[in-house]
Amino acid sequence: MKRTLTLFFLLTLITGFAFANGIIKGTVTDKKTAEPLIGATVHIKSKKTDFKQSISTGLDGSYTFKNVPAGEYEVEAKYISYKDEDKNITLKDGDVAIVRLQLEAKGSELKEVVVGAKAAGGSDQTARRIEQRSDQVLNAVSAKTIEISPDITVANVMQRVSGVSVERSSNGEAQYPIIRGMEKRYISTLINGVKIPSPDNKNRYVPLDIFPADIIDRLEVYKSLTPSMEADAIGGAVNLVLKDAPDDFTVNANLAAGYSQIFFDRDFVSFNHSSANSSPRIMNGNDYLATNADFSNNRFKTNTSKPVSSVFGLTIGGRTADKKLGVLGALSYQNTYRGNNSVYFGTDVDRNNNEPVVSDVESRTYNIQQQRTGVHTKADYKFDSNNKIDLYAAYLNLTQNQYRLASDTDLVLGRTGMGVGRVKINQRSSRIVQQIYNTTLKGNHRITDKFRTDWSLVYSKAEANEPDRATLDISTGVLPSGQVIAPTFDALNGQQHVWAKNSDRDKAAYLNFAYTPKILSTDVEFTFGGMYRDKDRTSIYDSYSLRPVPSTQTVAPAIESNTFQIFNTQGTSDDALNYVFNEKVGAYYGQFKFNIGKVQTIGGIRTEYTRQGWQTGASQKLAGTTGHIEYYDVLPSLAFKYKISDKQNLRASYYSGISRPGFYELVPHTGGDPDADYTEIGNPNLKRVTADNYDLRYEFFPKALDQLLVGAFYKQINNPIEFAITNNTGGATGYSLQASNFGTGTNYGFELDFTKYIHNFGIRANYTYTDSKITTSKYVRYRDAGGFLTQRPEMQTRPLQGQSKNIGNVSLLYKSAKTGLDAQIALVYTGSRINSVSPYLDNDIWQKASTQLDVSVEKKLFRHFYGYVKAANLLNTPFELELHRPYNPASTVLPVEYETPGKNVFVRRDRYEQTYLIGLRFKL
Repeated sequence: MKRTLTLFFLLTLITGFAFANGIIKGTVTDKKTAEPLIGATVHIKSKKTDFKQSISTGLDGSYTFKNVPAGEYEVEAKYISYKDEDKNITLKDGDVAIVRLQLEAKGSELKEVVVGAKAAGGSDQTARRIEQRSDQVLNAVSAKTIEISPDITVANVMQRVSGVSVERSSNGEAQYPIIRGMEKRYISTLINGVKIPSPDNKNRYVPLDIFPADIIDRLEVYKSLTPSMEADAIGGAVNLVLKDAPDDFTVNANLAAGYSQIFFDRDFVSFNHSSANSSPRIMNGNDYLATNADFSNNRFKTNTSKPVSSVFGLTIGGRTADKKLGVLGALSYQNTYRGNNSVYFGTDVDRNNNEPVVSDVESRTYNIQQQRTGVHTKADYKFDSNNKIDLYAAYLNLTQNQYRLASDTDLVLGRTGMGVGRVKINQRSSRIVQQIYNTTLKGNHRITDKFRTDWSLVYSKAEANEPDRATLDISTGVLPSGQVIAPTFDALNGQQHVWAKNSDRDKAAYLNFAYTPKILSTDVEFTFGGMYRDKDRTSIYDSYSLRPVPSTQTVAPAIESNTFQIFNTQGTSDDALNYVFNEKVGAYYGQFKFNIGKVQTIGGIRTEYTRQGWQTGASQKLAGTTGHIEYYDVLPSLAFKYKISDKQNLRASYYSGISRPGFYELVPHTGGDPDADYTEIGNPNLKRVTADNYDLRYEFFPKALDQLLVGAFYKQINNPIEFAITNNTGGATGYSLQASNFGTGTNYGFELDFTKYIHNFGIRANYTYTDSKITTSKYVRYRDAGGFLTQRPEMQTRPLQGQSKNIGNVSLLYKSAKTGLDAQIALVYTGSRINSVSPYLDNDIWQKASTQLDVSVEKKLFRHFYGYVKAANLLNTPFELELHRPYNPASTVLPVEYETPGKNVFVRRDRYEQTYLIGLRFKL
């Protein structure tokens, strides 16, 4: 009892001392905008003693001094480019004094010219203001957010935006965005508001992994359109706002090294990628007959290593003393190494009962080196307050060297037990160089107070070159249990060498006028203008086959010891993938915008004319080898923004959009992506997609960095295009992938986007629910009453390809301006979605739901130097495919590895493992 009383007395005494002193807390804000000032320094100093302390404001502009002795104090706040502000207070024991300080921005008045600080375009505050003040529904990600995120490419940044999921490449990196369940074909990509061509060898959508993240100032995702914007963005548009010249001289540099966890467990395999840049036919003419000397075995010579990734970035820019001329240059280089261990099952449909069947299993090992280069230069000149001209140029390059080893085990022929069957070995080496050039000259002119104009002249070119994709095929006899490769059984099937090159050249001009008269005491802005684009696309494709002579050779220790003979000496000039394609797009629009009270109204009509024509190298007997398409689209839009308060908006909008088919999808080719699980074929009868899009969103911006966005959307899509698996021959090997139109679809859902900061801590979260429906005809295979194999059509309703019902992000943030520490833990969830559409009922291939966890930390070391660490895919999240049908072991001769009776049919699993990056950043 005495001990208890003693402890109680001590606790009471300690508590009494703790609360004997007081607390001083409050906020520091901009006097004009009332926005919090993050990282402002607050000092308290006693007027009668030596007591003094300093602290930095948190992410919400708040500060707190605890355990402050009673007395009289001066509280002072300081912030760069702001005037100091101070207040005097008297603090008593146990009191909590709240002191709010409002700082006024500095300005220098030189007679009649006022020079003020330019807002930082790459700041989080700027991104929030753009979202709040925009004419359309959009989300923005600032350069600052990107810098401290775990991401080094724009594609990976996209996965953290509300309503966006991503499609990944074979190395596990994000490549294409899916916005609100609308896959990549429905997304357009802009640089500084201007549409750019794609280096993709198949389609018009742009692979966003070509863009290093550190050359952009801001990432904007438009989810609704106005008449002044190009209409081919049913899902939305991604606008990359490149870095602009700052008011003051600025230097940012960055150097880092990294490693992939997968290469702790195995070596990285590289190959000699020196080879002819063009095929023998292209170098020597269509009549040239290739010889064995035209083909090198370098691509089959491999080396192993433990490679280290490297990253380098440099940005330098500023403005002249009179602020009229601004110049900026940015360079980024990334050399990264990635791996992928993959298992894939070939699937079929049982002709007796429409049940899924697995026919073979393939083990794939990928080794991928990516060299990513981004260069951006910009110069702008302000003649006066009414006239400005900008010139910017960007160059992007993504070079990928990929070595893949695949072993394919037949689950039917020669199978006598687990891990046993006839095996084919495929060794493939490829080098792909993708490039984008973009140059834009832009002018802005105010002619009078009520009339202004702007114009742009654009030259863009995108190209991809794959010189000598080399494949070596080997087959074996039936192997003993547990073996994959037995050299004594290895027989050469042959080599294939493919040269593929495409280029896409755009010449475009934009002209806009704006007139702002006063009508019935209301300022009304009328905007009208147009654009014209002339696009030329060329594709060159050559495939050569080499066969072993004599045909009975086994694999030698060195490939040079084997002998081959060229089979098709003239290449494949008659392949439909040799084509020229021209597209001309002309557009004009009229738009109005006005405010009545708290309601802003913006609307109008856009008209786009499209003319397409193509000529392939295929025989004229092939349907669609030449083609011509011409069509007009009249596209209305209307949007309302109700300003509930200075911090709240309510938006409602409608727009009509289109999506044009890809060039590769139209030409009647056979072949395609070597990583595709099925042969791809063209469809000259493909139609464009049209859609009506509706949006409703509530927005609340309580503080500079805090936000709450709640929205709903609905899309009615006419003739949506999807890649579907078709059976052209009716046989077991006649399956192909073909882009086709599928009736009418709907897509609707809602989004929630939430950001909240409390002093040094923050949480950023978003969730999107999407439900889409499309009804198409499928086939059901069965054996009829007479015992004959047949099939019948049946209608099936399913989601759109690529649409996940649930996606979400959660990021936990910590920021301390005093210690210079930024840290975040970021989690991304992507729900299941259809990966490939099957022609047979209930046999679509689905991608399984996944969760990815990434971490990043940045810490100020001294003066202008910061250290940082980025770690990605910490959960080693795999890419997995499955059929939503139970596996039936009776469908194969013997039990199959990875397949579990009664569980969903396993189709594919790719494992990439974790990646790490550690670096040093310099900021001046």
